[in-house]
Amino acid sequence: MSSDVKTHIPDLMASSAAFGRWLVAGVALINIFVFGVVAFTLHQSHAEFGGRAEVTAQNLSLMLAHDIGREFEKIDVTLLSAADEFERQLAQGDIDRQFLNASLTRLQRRVPEIISMRATDAAGFVSYGLGVNPDARLNNSDREYYTRQRDDPEAGLVVSKPVFARIDKLWVVPISRAIHRQDGSFAGVVYVNVSLAHLAKVFSSFDVGLRGSVSLRDAELRIYARHPVPVDADKVLGQTLDVPELREMVRSGLEAKTYISSHTVDGVERKFAVHKIPAYPLYAVVGRATDEYMAPWRAQAVKMLALTAFFSLVTLLLSWMIYRIWRRQMAATMELAREEEKFHTVADYTYDWEYWEGGDGKMLFMSPSCERMTGYASSEFLSDPGLLLRIVHTDDQRLMQSHRHDVGHQDESAVDFRILRKDGEIRWIAHGCRSVFGRDGQFMGRRVSNHDITERKAAEAALSRFNAELEQRVSQRTAELETAIYDLENFNYSASHDLRIPLRAIDGFSKILLDEHAGQLDDEAKRLLKIVRNNTVRMSQYIDDMLTFSRTGRKALAPEEIDMEELVREVMEEIKPDGAEIELDIRSLPHTVADRAMMRQVFVCLLSNAIKFSRPRKPPRIQVGASIEGGEIIYYVKDNGVGFDMRYVGKLFGVFERLHSVTEFEGNGIGLAIFKRIVSRHGGRVWAEGKVDEGATVYFALPIKENDHG
Repeated sequence: MSSDVKTHIPDLMASSAAFGRWLVAGVALINIFVFGVVAFTLHQSHAEFGGRAEVTAQNLSLMLAHDIGREFEKIDVTLLSAADEFERQLAQGDIDRQFLNASLTRLQRRVPEIISMRATDAAGFVSYGLGVNPDARLNNSDREYYTRQRDDPEAGLVVSKPVFARIDKLWVVPISRAIHRQDGSFAGVVYVNVSLAHLAKVFSSFDVGLRGSVSLRDAELRIYARHPVPVDADKVLGQTLDVPELREMVRSGLEAKTYISSHTVDGVERKFAVHKIPAYPLYAVVGRATDEYMAPWRAQAVKMLALTAFFSLVTLLLSWMIYRIWRRQMAATMELAREEEKFHTVADYTYDWEYWEGGDGKMLFMSPSCERMTGYASSEFLSDPGLLLRIVHTDDQRLMQSHRHDVGHQDESAVDFRILRKDGEIRWIAHGCRSVFGRDGQFMGRRVSNHDITERKAAEAALSRFNAELEQRVSQRTAELETAIYDLENFNYSASHDLRIPLRAIDGFSKILLDEHAGQLDDEAKRLLKIVRNNTVRMSQYIDDMLTFSRTGRKALAPEEIDMEELVREVMEEIKPDGAEIELDIRSLPHTVADRAMMRQVFVCLLSNAIKFSRPRKPPRIQVGASIEGGEIIYYVKDNGVGFDMRYVGKLFGVFERLHSVTEFEGNGIGLAIFKRIVSRHGGRVWAEGKVDEGATVYFALPIKENDHG
């Protein structure tokens, strides 16, 4: 063995050790990266599942607050009617018990939610109402509602904690109003009992899952009603369950709040959404069990972690195989180095299929390993040079012919191709070659090395098939999602259309009663019918707004160049109230390319809001302007109105979100949501700034198109 070979062997051993270290480091880095990506993905999806649960709970609690508020409003109207009748008879000097009992019975039957309607005298004795025996002398002066009405002339409507009714023999929520004499002195209480079973039925209509909960609580954190009803209801209903997050919400006067808490009746951790019931010191609380709404995420996490573990296992297995192959190659190379008598040109590579082709095209050397790969002996190649091209797969022969190069190619060249073995098996070959030159620069031919890549190609093909299947699944899921969105929009339209039918019936029959049977109705009945008609109008407007919001998302855009200044003046002329004194300041507004009908809807929304919320100012001032920053045109509408608290700016563009009550300013809280959707469909963005009692500014930015100009 030559000294050159002896010197080379330690280098090969060192190279093998270095390769092992690099291989371990590479596999470790790849796995760390994959685990990082999976962890980030799971973190993101965890937040998404939590966000969806929060939105669902918020929507349910808002709906519950509105439903309970409407029921309490009906009950309050009924109590006021009863109190008015009492006070009228007291003013006449005496109570007509028969007539009063009949009035209470009639009022009670108008409101199905009420199971009993009764009244006490000034001393607290239950004296009037259906099923009341005045001789029984049942005294309710120990009830919470009686003491509050007696001691606080300004108490108004009082919703008391649940009690077990001594007459009705049920768990009920008493709701009351005080009766006063003409001189203002306390004369008793008229009250109704609403069964907890009714409230539980209302709550059960809200789908919060198998382990969710719906409850009604007051400002003192007492539980008025709950679904599902606790097993030990007598120990829960009417009692205070202290929840720090809810207590902080009540203390700070917030209208809504979301939080996660395990301070629950049954100890189950839930994500809660709370909305204050309008006009009443009560709170609708909807909770979704954390372990329930996160169950799909956990299943997803298990699958991803299993796939990650499988990936790690595969990478470890592949690295072990690569290392073994490398070790075999290194062993073969060292063995070749020990065989000094062999051709030193190919001594280090005889494990693979090696050959040396002379400058005249004759085969000078063919390694014996060619038989392992091709099935043909080296003697067959040496005696028949054309065999090299004949064993190349038919589809790859042109590739190999174009690859063969002459003396001018000095850099290494590589190509992958297929061969047909002597036994008919197809194998993939990694072919690498370069020109060989003697010491005097004479061209001596080409040095060729062929490599065991069939398995690698099979793995690549499997990976390619996997990627194709993955793309097909993504495409399928995308199509399913688009179909679901389309079906949802159709459902919104159909549901809105079907809702109009009973609304028209309610409105129409109410109008007939007012127009054709007014003489048979007392003032209270007329007033109640007017309330019904007003609420049908509000509901109809809700439906219109829902349809507008849905259509905005699917209506095709028809872009054109728009004179925004002209559009603002046109909209302002249309929506400005007759005789209103409004100072309108329109600055320079660049043209833009957009759907004109949708941009018109944008300014109808923004200018209408500006007019509405600056109405208390004398005079109202509205400014419309724009600026160009980067690749965007930023338009704004500014007013000097009542403004808003920036802490709630995140709610400003939500569907049915309001920062002011309906009694202050009319509207359904969907206008700015439609505005945001329109701008988003044009590739833009929206935001707002404001300060309480100092006005507000709403901005929207549109990307500059090629046709945009000032």
